[in-house]
Amino acid sequence: MNVRTLRPADIPAVAEVEKIAWGENAATPETIARRAAVFEKGSIVVLDGEVIVGYAASQLTDHISTATWSEQTDDGQIEKSHVPSGSLAYGVSMSARPGISGKGVAYHVISHYAEMYLGGGCQALCVGSRVPGFAKWRAANPNATLQDYLKPLDDGRSRDPEVRLYNSGDFRVLWGLPDYYPDPKSRGHGAMMVRT
Repeated sequence: MNVRTLRPADIPAVAEVEKIAWGENAATPETIARRAAVFEKGSIVVLDGEVIVGYAASQLTDHISTATWSEQTDDGQIEKSHVPSGSLAYGVSMSARPGISGKGVAYHVISHYAEMYLGGGCQALCVGSRVPGFAKWRAANPNATLQDYLKPLDDGRSRDPEVRLYNSGDFRVLWGLPDYYPDPKSRGHGAMMVRT
């Protein structure tokens, strides 16, 4: 697999990957194009041969917060939230076709962004991760909180599969994000994660 900057001709295939990954919350072709127009090198595709199997978009910012995904990314448009002089890289979206074998899309996206941003003067890579194991866990632990869920297990691993995915790319949890993103499996919550 290899990674390169998104080209205009990629947008229909990227929109298809987004739809597979995010359903009704997928970025539209117009949003994908807008992100690339605002910050070209932040929009990338992952290819398996000539087939687009993944997409990611990022922005630069000068702060991260407990705000919602929509607030932190200008509702995914990045026109108002991208700070060209910012020293933090913030992941706006990452999507992949299912069934990719070997080192997956997330590995290639994180590796690319780490080299591009951390090797290019940014202080950190930041991402608000969904926590798709939370709703099921909370049903079995009704008095527990998001912070309880995000505490590492005895072996140091996260109980959440998506947080573990980012942990494998050297991200660590900074704080929980209540009402971060409309994902039923996460009960709308997330985790702010960072890699320095």
